Amino acid sequence: MKKQLFLLIMLFTAYNGFSQEEVNREETNTWFTILNRLTVNSKWSFSNELHERQASFLNYHATFLWRPSVDFHLNKDVEFSFGYSYINNRIDEPAIKQKSRVENNIWEQLLLKHKAGKVNFQHRFRQEHRWFDTLTNEVEYANRFRYRITINTPIKTFESGKEIFFQGFDEIWISQTDNLAPKDFSRNWLYLGFGYKFNAKTNLQLGYMNQWDVLGNDSYRSTPIIQTTFVRNFDL
Repeated sequence: MKKQLFLLIMLFTAYNGFSQEEVNREETNTWFTILNRLTVNSKWSFSNELHERQASFLNYHATFLWRPSVDFHLNKDVEFSFGYSYINNRIDEPAIKQKSRVENNIWEQLLLKHKAGKVNFQHRFRQEHRWFDTLTNEVEYANRFRYRITINTPIKTFESGKEIFFQGFDEIWISQTDNLAPKDFSRNWLYLGFGYKFNAKTNLQLGYMNQWDVLGNDSYRSTPIIQTTFVRNFDL
């Protein structure tokens, strides 16, 4: 319990550190996510993500995201993935004739897992290669690196095997040059939530996330997000 409390304090400390710099706070967004995985054997699996993101608390559609991938499991603690993302962002600005901006990216990912007591840790390293629309109807290319640390720990386990759990993560986004050298810090996600595990392959999560976007000159935009996630995995 002391270790879990320490991790929570660290996450909230990160939250306070960014919130002191923010200059613009957006309205609360609502995000809905479906995560699936099809396990083929002990080495290979296919994963899929669907995201529907609403802005201004369900007032209008903001983003649709589809992200499939192929996963190779070196062992139970090390996983490599190669994937694709399709992202459609709606522009809600009357002065801009362009109604949406589309991004296509391919990415490579390394996932490392370990455990300390009842707390499960995941370290996710993702390299993205992005092609995205600009406001001038051109397509630009850029690279981006993302690192996420996730902690997950059970709160209450029932005799039936069902479980209530806590999950939290912090993720940093770093823009890169064409040769993948770090360029600048662009975004941070901090998420705190709870979930209900129906069985080993199915769970439902509800949590709060804050997104910080760099605006420049040591200023940030802060966006609060209510996030619902449904996870359903399958075996071939």
